[in-house]
Amino acid sequence: MPIPRPLCVALRSLLALVLAIAAIPAVNLVGAWVSEHVFRLPAGGDLRLAVDLFWVCAAGVAGSWLMVRTAAAAKTAHAWALFAISLAVALYGAITMGTEFPRWFVFGFVGLLPLQVWLGWWLAWGRTRADSSPGSSPGSG
Repeated sequence: MPIPRPLCVALRSLLALVLAIAAIPAVNLVGAWVSEHVFRLPAGGDLRLAVDLFWVCAAGVAGSWLMVRTAAAAKTAHAWALFAISLAVALYGAITMGTEFPRWFVFGFVGLLPLQVWLGWWLAWGRTRADSSPGSSPGSG
């Protein structure tokens, strides 16, 4: 007996959320390992924080891409949902960071969030929509 479509869509939405929430810290952990063992960057300092901010952004893009790619329907709505969840977490993180980190890092941590989610959405879905929109020819661009 096949799974009813509404149930399949709901399960894929739940799976998309779980995968995205798991991917974000996973990419951050891999990035921290790469920073430490491959680039041999010492903990602390502006250079390490800048590289860590890059990994935070890469993790956000990866999570957004995975969420949008996995969702069965309403892909843009899934991106907005991930943005809302991520924004709440980022604001909480920014508040709890206090003065422990430089202001540029905290602003980047929160301020780059829309770009991360948009880029993940665009890589997973936006390009496809643009390629298949009326007036675009296959192979152009």
